[in-house]
Order: sequence, then structure tokens, then C-alpha cells
Amino acid sequence: MKRMMIALVMLAFPVICWGEIYKWVDERGQVGFADDLGNVPAKYRKSATLINGQEPAVEIVEKGEGEKEPARKGEAQQGQGAAGEERAKAKAKPLFDGKDGETWKRDFARQKSDIKSLEDNAAGIRARMANPGKMSRGEYLTLQNTLRDLEVRISTAQKKLDDLTSAADRAEVPAEFR
Repeated sequence: MKRMMIALVMLAFPVICWGEIYKWVDERGQVGFADDLGNVPAKYRKSATLINGQEPAVEIVEKGEGEKEPARKGEAQQGQGAAGEERAKAKAKPLFDGKDGETWKRDFARQKSDIKSLEDNAAGIRARMANPGKMSRGEYLTLQNTLRDLEVRISTAQKKLDDLTSAADRAEVPAEFR
């Protein structure tokens, strides 16, 4: 019985820990957390870090295609060296609702991966529940509750994917980035 419960917890643990969590500290010293860098207040995004790796968060570009960044003093309009070339390449990438194509691609891949992981866990639990004669009533009920929880999480993740798809449609993101 204990082994079965431990195995269940071990199976559910990777699913629970899958997402990215960003952490930042405001001017009052209060710590804030968000699961999406877009939910971090704009003035704290540069100081936000990923909790898992404690690495700085990726910067979100909020400028439209037509807006240009003013040139710094002493810097040529085309840029100097590798840094200038990299900025020119970044400016050349088309933005869709403030995000480049690779960011959209990564968002879609992450959401699809989350759904697949949840569905795989649900399939494993359904397979274990197929033969209830080999387990106690308590184990079966625990599996049932876990399955219900996974089904809710799958529908929530699917709704997030649908929302992402509709946002991509509004931003006219090409199919190659979905």
C-alpha cells in the first residue's frame, strides 16, 4: 500500500514541477512570483530570474516593427562590430504582437509538451485502473481522484493552447511558428 502511494506521488511529481516560475523583488522588498514573464510588471522584468536555474529571465520586446530605438552617442547608425550586427539582425526579424517567430514557436511547443505529458500520465493511470482486482478500494479511489485532477489540468492546458492559437491568429503568426 505504501509503495503504491509513493509510486503515485513519484509519477505526479514531474508534472507538478514542469512549468517555469519567475521571481522578482519590488522597491519595497516584497518578492513576487509569476508563471509567465509577461505577468511580471514591466519595470521588474530585467531583474526577474527563473527559480529553477536562477538565471536571468529573457527580455520581452514590447516595441512594434515601426518603432526605432534612438542611436546612442558615438555609435554609427548601422552599429559597430558583432553587437551592431546582432542588433541589426534582431531588428530585421518580424514581430508578431511584440514577439518574434521563435518565441511563438517555443510557446506553442511548451504548451503542447505540457498537454502531452499530462495525457501520458492520465493514460498510465487509466491502464492501472483497468484491473481493479489487484488493488485495494483506497488505492482505486486515489487513482480515480488523481485521474479527475489530471483531466481538469488537461482541459485547462488545452484552453491555454486554444487561447495561444487565437492570439497567434490575431497577430497573424505564420503556420511555421505554431
